[in-house]
Amino acid sequence: MKKKNVITGILATTLAMTALVGCSSSTSDTSDKGSTSGDKFTLRVGGWSSSPQEQAMLDKQIAGFKEKHPNIDVKFEPVVGDYLQKLQPMIASKTEPDIFYLDANVAPDFMDKGVIEPIDDLVKKHNVNLSDYEDAAVQAFQWNGKTYGLPKDYNTLALFYNKEMFDKAGITAPPKTWDELKTDAAKLTKDGVTGFSISAELPRYQPFLVQAGGSVYTDGKPTLNNPANTTALDFIYKDMMGKDKIAAYPKTLGVDWSGDAFATNKAAMVVEGSWLIPHMAQKAPNTKYGIAELPVKEGGKPSNMIFTVAYALSKNSKHKDDAMDLMAYLTGTEGQKVTVEGGLALPTIKAMGKEYSTKYPEREAFVKGASYAQPFQYGVIGSKLTDAANKAAEAIVLGAQPDGKAALEEAQGKLK
Repeated sequence: MKKKNVITGILATTLAMTALVGCSSSTSDTSDKGSTSGDKFTLRVGGWSSSPQEQAMLDKQIAGFKEKHPNIDVKFEPVVGDYLQKLQPMIASKTEPDIFYLDANVAPDFMDKGVIEPIDDLVKKHNVNLSDYEDAAVQAFQWNGKTYGLPKDYNTLALFYNKEMFDKAGITAPPKTWDELKTDAAKLTKDGVTGFSISAELPRYQPFLVQAGGSVYTDGKPTLNNPANTTALDFIYKDMMGKDKIAAYPKTLGVDWSGDAFATNKAAMVVEGSWLIPHMAQKAPNTKYGIAELPVKEGGKPSNMIFTVAYALSKNSKHKDDAMDLMAYLTGTEGQKVTVEGGLALPTIKAMGKEYSTKYPEREAFVKGASYAQPFQYGVIGSKLTDAANKAAEAIVLGAQPDGKAALEEAQGKLK
């Protein structure tokens, strides 16, 4: 679930939602023509196209559901190209699939406009226990006291570190604190290698803000100019990158993202999600690396981010009960056993997270991170807030702003 291209999609969604809302659900057919009659029918599942491995996992999950519901066929309808731009006209014309993928960051636009079905009554009716899921993943799809989706999988952030470089530098364990991160980065910065690389993007540096006592979005309002936020931005971008030269923005290393800096041995440590694992297997199969929880500021609390996608329910589905059964199966224990076996994303059911950690002990940091993560979701201002926060970090890196305070005050001003 790589987050490189999410902003384009968010902007497109925001622009289109106003037109969409007037065409949505007030006159929808809410009669539920469920499976109790025994008649055969088809449930449609919408989502973006994915890798052959991901498609095989979904096919296996759907086959498991169909085995238990022989009168229901399930058809996956992958969208090629801009998923959101193609989904919105379908909702407007009431031709969207019964359930469909919805990214947490764009979900507020759909929830706020009321163009998807709240599922709280169906959750109770179908005995789905939301507390079984990772809390932050559920919160990402809740709005004004209602729940609008069941999270199907997620990713968090962790520190990837090069074991061979650590050995040569005499470092015996990954850094657990900011001071250790800085000390280790200094030791590792030599012979064309930069100790630490992180992009100038909010979805990478936000955990450091929160660890320092800062915040990004509170009670429906942006808080980029929270004074505590300055500490984290100055630590990473002003001091480690600008003054000490022991960290680097990926583009200054000649690559587009930190994952490539790590795969090409240009950086010894990076902050990324588990999407980097298949990238390393393809680009740098012989690199020995470890994965650890993010270093925590001295005296601070651990923090992380959760990137997640839910199955959302169409307001226009004629089979809401059965669609809910399908959502519960795909995101429940049986469906998520397939997610664990596949190893491409993390299961949102907490108990299955333990199985994931048992199967992949070297990846436990991602599961642990979920317990103290915040969702990558900032209400209906998500696109503006993320863009402003990204530019604040870039301004420090490029020297356009002297420090975190000035950069974040400018960013906050753009959100008025």
